[in-house]
Amino acid sequence: MLRNNRKVINSLWPSRIPNEEYATRRTNLMKMLKKEVKTGEKQVVIVMKGASKTFIAPDVPHAFRQKSHFRYLSGITTSDCYYLLQSGTTSESQNQILFADRRSEYEELWEGKLPSESEWEETSKFSEIIPTNRLIQTLEKVVDKGTAVFFDSPSDDFLNKFLQTKANSVREINHFIERLRVVKSENEMDSMRDVCNLGAQTMSSMISGSRNLHNENAICGLLEFEGRRRGSEMQAYPPVIAGGVRANTIHYLDANSDLNPSECVLVDAGCDLNGYVSDVTRCFPISGYWSDAQLSLYEALLYVHEELLAYAHNMEKVRLSSIFRRMNELLAASFSEIGLIRTKDHKEMIHEAEKLCPHHVSHYLGMDVHDCPTVSRDIDLPPNVAFTIEPGVYVPMDWPVKEFRGIGYRIEDDVATSTSGGIELLTAAVPRDPVEIQRLMGTAE
Repeated sequence: MLRNNRKVINSLWPSRIPNEEYATRRTNLMKMLKKEVKTGEKQVVIVMKGASKTFIAPDVPHAFRQKSHFRYLSGITTSDCYYLLQSGTTSESQNQILFADRRSEYEELWEGKLPSESEWEETSKFSEIIPTNRLIQTLEKVVDKGTAVFFDSPSDDFLNKFLQTKANSVREINHFIERLRVVKSENEMDSMRDVCNLGAQTMSSMISGSRNLHNENAICGLLEFEGRRRGSEMQAYPPVIAGGVRANTIHYLDANSDLNPSECVLVDAGCDLNGYVSDVTRCFPISGYWSDAQLSLYEALLYVHEELLAYAHNMEKVRLSSIFRRMNELLAASFSEIGLIRTKDHKEMIHEAEKLCPHHVSHYLGMDVHDCPTVSRDIDLPPNVAFTIEPGVYVPMDWPVKEFRGIGYRIEDDVATSTSGGIELLTAAVPRDPVEIQRLMGTAE
């Protein structure tokens, strides 16, 4: 696979985003920002800072991933770039400037060639390309006291302070971009279907190969192999691979402990493909056989998960906060049924359920795994919004009901609101049913 400015050239999963869509995104953002200008402001300037190449140790770089906002507007995946968009408040035209550096022959010898300027131009449509060391000089000319600047302020304190001295106003841009990003285009929805199908296939193959593995790290390696051989560019985030009681640490990332044959394993993992990510969680017994307590609790949680999928599908207006409240009600009822919650007082049942599952049921999904965090979860969702449904249960070692102590489960699928109503299940390719999980592992009767 060869990397250019837009995508990984991948015959299995080609990029779905056409060049013209980047221009549409820029136009939509500029229209939104022009509604925010103050009296006397005659132009809007957007300053975007791309991700920088960083290092673990001298000459040892981290894996690079472009900032999603930067890629969303420019299509460029090269590190250490800046992107400037400029438009008069009464003008429909727009000017783009890319700040990027070419590599020397010596740098190309070690790191290879960057995309050509014409390749960068395909998606970013810049009118001018300028070396990054001339960024401040250029801003001196472009920005004045009639300018409304929108910038990711926390990304660069020095640049933010400089812009504050030059512009009439400097405002945070992230929540404006996220209002656009949370609703996917049809091309983006195809990208989400691709990566979620890839993530589901990867999870299924990992489960089928994990029986009797002796260490969490072996599962981590298997996940990486199964994803990359199918075309994943990288894992979407450090996976949670937690055996036994370690699954009660919701974001357990060590993944280096030995596995006991009697334990269940929780695996929360995703794939990264063409700038979009998946996020799937499954639990399974490492031996391939559930104990009675493990199966009872898993089926109680699975019941909640299936009910939530149906509830979301049948909502007149999908709202994540409503799904969350419904989750707590279902967890309380389902856990009372198996004796995990013993109180009969409804309020106390809900309180106990919240202790057993202390996280929300959903987050938005797209170019980032916890996508668009500035967008409220208490709004009615239009079509083409991707999100997760992920009820969990984490039974502490001091819980009154001994048989379930130390078991941690989460079942997570990726879904999206549909243009035809209801939701579309994007990760259907990986089973949830305990018998189907055993069938994957070769232990079903």
